[in-house]
Formats: sequence, structure tokens, C-alpha cells
Amino acid sequence: MHRILIVDDEQDVLDHLEGELGRSGWETGRAENGVEGVLKVLEGGWDIVLMDIRMPHLNGVNALRLMKRIAPSLPVIMFTGQAGQGDMLETSRLGAYACLLKPIDLDRLIGTLETCLSVGVTQAG
Repeated sequence: MHRILIVDDEQDVLDHLEGELGRSGWETGRAENGVEGVLKVLEGGWDIVLMDIRMPHLNGVNALRLMKRIAPSLPVIMFTGQAGQGDMLETSRLGAYACLLKPIDLDRLIGTLETCLSVGVTQAG
């Protein structure tokens, strides 16, 4: 089973994504801000990160930058409801696999997760 770390400062988004992904058979963990997300990536054990761009203290762009230094091959999917085109392009430049828009369509998210992980397995193998 793949482990997904969900990083968002909105409690309802965390609850929703954890619940929906859990019901779909994914093992999830959560971080309530970018700093906590980076620390959890530092601890290891994640197969993929799903992270919001707009968060206080350490936004998703800067958290992604740090995560990629810690674990360069760790796939990260970003999502946003408010970020501008510049932030979305920056996450792509930094190595994010994809950037999804809120509200997140669950079928699209699961498809993106599955594709991302299968590409990662293919590239590693």
C-alpha cells in the first residue's frame, strides 16, 4: 500500500482528502502546514506528497523546494484554489509532478496519483 502525505492548513480539506483517499484504499498521513510537511518528509516513509500551494508561514512553493532537497525523487502533487499562474509554473519548475485546482475532483486526483506512482516505478525500474 502506498503512503500519501497530505499537507494543507485547512482542517476541512485535510479531513476530506484523508477520508476519501482512505476509503479508496490509500494509507494517508497529514501535516497542517509546510514546516510540518517538510519535517515529516525528513522522517521518511512516504511514497508521494499531496500539498497545497497557499499556506501561512512556509508556503507550498518553498516547502516543495525543501522537500526536493531532502528527497529529490519523492513525487509531489500540488493543489491550489488561489495561487496565481506564476506559483503554478514555479512548482512545475521545481519538480512537482502536477498541480490540481480546488475543489479537487476525487477521480482526477486518484488517476493522477496512480499515474504518478506508476511512472515513478517505471523510471526507478
